[in-house]
Amino acid sequence: MPMGPSEIVASLKELCEEQGPKISTPEIVNWIERNHGYESDFELIAFAKKMKARQYARMLMFDDEETNRRIKRLWSYRDTRSGERSYHDILQLPDDQRRRLIKQYATFLEKQRNLRRAMSDFFAGQQFFEFYSDDVVETDGEEFVLSAEG
Repeated sequence: MPMGPSEIVASLKELCEEQGPKISTPEIVNWIERNHGYESDFELIAFAKKMKARQYARMLMFDDEETNRRIKRLWSYRDTRSGERSYHDILQLPDDQRRRLIKQYATFLEKQRNLRRAMSDFFAGQQFFEFYSDDVVETDGEEFVLSAEG
């Protein structure tokens, strides 16, 4: 009997324990197939089509002339009432709201880039937490201290 998505995700910890610290996407795919995690071909094809449509939506870009940045034009969100996914086109936003979104997005990207670099350094054995120890970080008015001790 095929597993559902939540069962697959919950049982991936078995794969992590079996395979050790490095797991590739093909290994995950093979593991799901061995455990009968994929349902019928029809359902798998429908899911693949949805994922491909999302990929195409992410590829549509907007070139902002003011900041010389390129950002996604379509932003998805899930409606809390219906559960359906919809896309917002940032070109449909008022100019001031679009400018604010682009500025916030640029700030977020820089923080995300720094975090990815730090995580990459950590997995390369460079122990980045010590480098950032005792840095005060402010998020939404709250402060917390990053330290090597945790």
